[in-house]
Amino acid sequence: AASHSGIFYAGITLFNLFITTNGLLPCGRIEDQPRFPWRGQHLDCARHFFKPDTIVGLLDLMALLKLNRFHWHFSDDEAFRIEIPNLPEVWQNSRCRGEGAYMPGVFGGGIKACGSYSVSDVERIVAHAKALHIEVLPEIEIPAHSYVLNQIFPEMRDPDDTGMEESVQGYCGNVTNPACAKTWEVIGALIDGIAPLFPFGYLHLGCDELPQMAWSGSPRMARFKQQHGLKTADDVGAWVMRKAADLAGAKNMRPAAWEETARGAGGGIGNEALLFIWQGQDAGVEAARAGYDVVMCLAQNVYFDMAHTSDPADWGASWAAIVALEETINWDPVPVGAQDIADKVVGVQGAFWGEFTQQDHQIEPMLAPRILGLATKAWSQQDALEGSDLRALAGHYRAVFDALGWQWNTAA
Repeated sequence: AASHSGIFYAGITLFNLFITTNGLLPCGRIEDQPRFPWRGQHLDCARHFFKPDTIVGLLDLMALLKLNRFHWHFSDDEAFRIEIPNLPEVWQNSRCRGEGAYMPGVFGGGIKACGSYSVSDVERIVAHAKALHIEVLPEIEIPAHSYVLNQIFPEMRDPDDTGMEESVQGYCGNVTNPACAKTWEVIGALIDGIAPLFPFGYLHLGCDELPQMAWSGSPRMARFKQQHGLKTADDVGAWVMRKAADLAGAKNMRPAAWEETARGAGGGIGNEALLFIWQGQDAGVEAARAGYDVVMCLAQNVYFDMAHTSDPADWGASWAAIVALEETINWDPVPVGAQDIADKVVGVQGAFWGEFTQQDHQIEPMLAPRILGLATKAWSQQDALEGSDLRALAGHYRAVFDALGWQWNTAA
């Protein structure tokens, strides 16, 4: 091994062999390397506050599976969870849900639930990740998925806006207005506060699920569009993301965003950004051919909040797909017929969204054992394992998950 990380992963390889050979290591020489440099797992801590110890446990599991990027989604319509010192009103007013808070309780319940991550929490998580050769990608959400920011700072919306766009999740008024000066004051302060906490040098800026009717009733936006030569909501979204990317760049952070940000006038955010592809591979192929580096995180294969089976008793969503264990591996991040983009597909990533999560432990049977498919897809060459092989391999790992205290999904 030529680096500390190489030595680390060599040890993990020996550990994995020890598991799969029942403790008998064969004599031989191993030459091994990852297929992709970006091998990630996302966690939504905005909809559900996961305790710092839970995140540390996830990082430990990721390290055992050679995953090296933790995508920390702590900002969304429901909350902004990081206690950044320069904008305390954000986390102080969004850390709780329930009666008397800006946000109602989950499913409209009246029980108040709170949670935010202090600077020391962030430092602990980032340091623990670093020790395991994992980098932490922070994410803020703009211009959509910003309902709670708009509640805290109503000046981020045009007071004369007669429209009321509705998000996929049912939020009305969750889009910030770039024609309002307060919007950029807040976004700039958020980036200023986040940058010192996350040394990885990347910042995910969101930009997914922008309602096409956004700003349609805003006089300020009508003037803004005319001033900047913009026509559609996607055009405005691209303008917003380019400006936000410049703010991130000023803090030496490379911008990242969801796939939608490649749309709009001027080619979107700009192909220096890293794009995360979630709705289908066609969007990834198109973005890669436009010059973007892409991470494939397809909902129908590696969204681990999706149910394992169609059994009504099997907890999980199904809007994207039913994701059986085999589906986590029965796909190729570089699609057939698109070998020309192979060098632009820099990785794969799993996701866990928290809309329906009420207890931390609910994540465990959703990842165990399906995260094994993600890890195999991220490290190994295509067709190294078939779905049936993965199922057999998963049986060997059951004891590892048990030792980590992770609940295993027996329906998988």
